[in-house]
Amino acid sequence: MPTACAPGKIILSGEHAVVYGAPALALAVDRHMRIHYRPDQLPRLSWHAQERTHVLGLDKLASLRRRLDSHFERYLRGELPITRILQKPAELAFYAVDMARVLSGLDIRPQGSLSIDSDIPIGAGMGSSAALIAALLKLFGHVDDLDELIRQVRHCERLQHGRGSIIDAAAVCSGGLVRVQGDQVERLPLPPQGLGEGFFWLFTGTPACSTGACVDQVRRNFAGAAIWDEFTETTVQFERALAAGDSLLEPIRRNHRLLTRIGVVPAPLQRLAEQVEQAGGAAKVCGAGAVSGDQGGLMLLLLPTGMTPAQLPLQPEWHWGVLKEDREGVRILED
Repeated sequence: MPTACAPGKIILSGEHAVVYGAPALALAVDRHMRIHYRPDQLPRLSWHAQERTHVLGLDKLASLRRRLDSHFERYLRGELPITRILQKPAELAFYAVDMARVLSGLDIRPQGSLSIDSDIPIGAGMGSSAALIAALLKLFGHVDDLDELIRQVRHCERLQHGRGSIIDAAAVCSGGLVRVQGDQVERLPLPPQGLGEGFFWLFTGTPACSTGACVDQVRRNFAGAAIWDEFTETTVQFERALAAGDSLLEPIRRNHRLLTRIGVVPAPLQRLAEQVEQAGGAAKVCGAGAVSGDQGGLMLLLLPTGMTPAQLPLQPEWHWGVLKEDREGVRILED
């Protein structure tokens, strides 16, 4: 039974700014989306995730793809909000399967059942949508060129994130550390020890608003602002410090302040970042954050030696883990 595996990702620096042509850094992490495919002879495709089963007849795949493409065009014209392109999350998976066929020039539609096993938190800014799409395209497409695969993932992911950047697609497809600016993707060397000691991820709950909605609101308020130059300076500072083996405390703190200024860091996360800094560390939102509610998705924490997030005043529903990189990117696992 073929299995595709794609990592999650975190944005180290440059979220939101990357949409306006500024550079951003992202790291693929060892949280994974695994998709198992079992072919059969039934005229449908089904997939199973979180104890739910979704089924679509093969004769309806193309019409679903055309409908979602039409919805996206309406979104671009301002006739439809980003949250109404997909009627349910299952549609994104079916769309990606049919796009794998179309983009690879295949005539045969896959039939069978898919089962999805993931430890990437949904709505955390950890790239779960990009990982899902990358794994499906790897399973059902015939694309050997990495840059082309990244473009295909981004094409599908636009239904979820609207005018988002290529950064999620680049990280989950490439693995390791990537630098993105515009449509240019560069894979950067990563030390054997990764980012180093003291790095953790913290999931603060799924935001009340989608990534696409956050991107759209920030666009309305800051599209022409000079703040994106400050984001650029911060990302350059982060990249230089990482390459030189210097402390990343200051660029993380500076990035946090910029994200707070554009309104995507909920108040509870601002308070936590202040407490982390008082303890000698740094913390920032990774990803879109949130423009409403108290949950902000994922945070990156850099804590002093010997300290863990368990020593912080975390809310009961928050959970955390040690940050470890994934250097491979999306791949097919051996049976």
